[in-house]
Amino acid sequence: MQEKIVRTFSIVVLITIISKVLGLLRDIVFAYYFGTGYEATAYFTAIRIPTQLLDIGLSAAITATFIPVFNKVMFKSGKDIANSFANNFINIIAVITTLISVLGIIFAEPIVELLAGGFDGKTFALTVDLIRITFPMIIFTAVAFSFVGFLQSHNEFKIPAMISAISNIAIIVYLIIFHEMFGIYGLSIFMLIAWSLQVIIQIPYALKKGYRFKWKINFKDENIKNVFKLAIPIIISTSVIPINILVSTRIASGMGDEAVAILEYGYKLFLVAVGVFVYAIGNIIFPEFSRLSIDKEKKNEFIQLIKRGLRGMVFILIPFTIGFILYRTDLVSLLYEHGEFDSVSTMLTSNVLFYYAIGMLGFGFVEIMNKVFYAKQDTKTPVIVGVIMICINIVLCIVLSNILGLNGLALATSCTFLLHGLILLICANVQIKNILDMNSVKYVIKILLATVLMAMSVILVNNMIGQILLSGVIEQIIKLITGTVIGILVYFVILDMFEIEELKMLKKNKKKIK
Repeated sequence: MQEKIVRTFSIVVLITIISKVLGLLRDIVFAYYFGTGYEATAYFTAIRIPTQLLDIGLSAAITATFIPVFNKVMFKSGKDIANSFANNFINIIAVITTLISVLGIIFAEPIVELLAGGFDGKTFALTVDLIRITFPMIIFTAVAFSFVGFLQSHNEFKIPAMISAISNIAIIVYLIIFHEMFGIYGLSIFMLIAWSLQVIIQIPYALKKGYRFKWKINFKDENIKNVFKLAIPIIISTSVIPINILVSTRIASGMGDEAVAILEYGYKLFLVAVGVFVYAIGNIIFPEFSRLSIDKEKKNEFIQLIKRGLRGMVFILIPFTIGFILYRTDLVSLLYEHGEFDSVSTMLTSNVLFYYAIGMLGFGFVEIMNKVFYAKQDTKTPVIVGVIMICINIVLCIVLSNILGLNGLALATSCTFLLHGLILLICANVQIKNILDMNSVKYVIKILLATVLMAMSVILVNNMIGQILLSGVIEQIIKLITGTVIGILVYFVILDMFEIEELKMLKKNKKKIK
């Protein structure tokens, strides 16, 4: 099973990397034309508010309740009943998000006042206009998430991993060809079209897996009732990150027109880097968590899979964090410093990125551990931890922003990730037992040692290149490529000496990737 997971993970990571690269290209083109000016700030805020409200409200319920309930129905009642439940679920989600969208359009002005009240008049007015255009994107987002859950429950991971690539291509095409004609308003409309494509591309594959649309809504269905019972506590427990983002946006809105845009560029680059691996591991492992948690005789397999997920995060994210910190300025400069995005924006964004990078491992642990509790249908623990973390996050945002300004908001996010992940891990270990042991400690020590040696080699290479070449784009590119190659080689050589199992499985499965 482990080899199959590694092979599937490798394929999904490859697809996800392509999608993330396209997302990064989308942001690069956007930065070229709009920089960090008021239009960029208004646009980022306009799309952030509905998407973060969705994350607080429905995406958690969709991803964290649909998959375990669907698998339980499939296990107990068969495929036909499960597919009927899926149709009912998707219809209900579409209706709920449509109502939310209507309310969002009507109350756009007070929503912006609440969540971005620090904007000046021009930025505020544009944000209100754009949010009225973009709010319906939550309908397509929610339905797309529902189909993702359906396909992943049928062990189809490649198509869900591809959907963001389609929307990113659409946005890039608009920016290059049409932005001068229709501007930021046209981009907001095109965002809706792009998100609708994420739904459309999944429908043929859902049909192949047995999905059949029927306009039928039944709130009395016991499985739907079960979803709603699980949804409310899950909404609370998973709202830490989106509430953190909204709190950061609210505080940043009072720090000048560029502040929100800089925070957004930094956070998006952070998500591109960490999301490729974290969401790939989490999405692949969650359906298996759900299946194993149902069968009490497979408790040991469940524990081993949790360990495998955590080890995977450590294996990838610790060295990735160090590499990201070392190359953050070069990355921001190469990717964004063109057109309207100047050197000052580069400096500010790279500073923010440094503090975001600190929280990478915590971000990964939160993703895994939340899914462990959801698979067990234990909502009490994540709710208690989630409420505590929301309170801590708000305090950290206020305190650290007063000390470090915009950087403090990024650091507050990272501290929240780290603390949240650690507390969930400790709680899971108390409940399930045997997740944490001396082997886990030894494993982390080996990864840390390999990462230190990797970092030393990268710094040495950077210094050598700096002495040979003059500063500029060529030096940055050479440093990135050479340092990355040397860093990966050193890291893998040390891990090979330590006989790390994840490296052995990657080597064994690399020829099977098609």
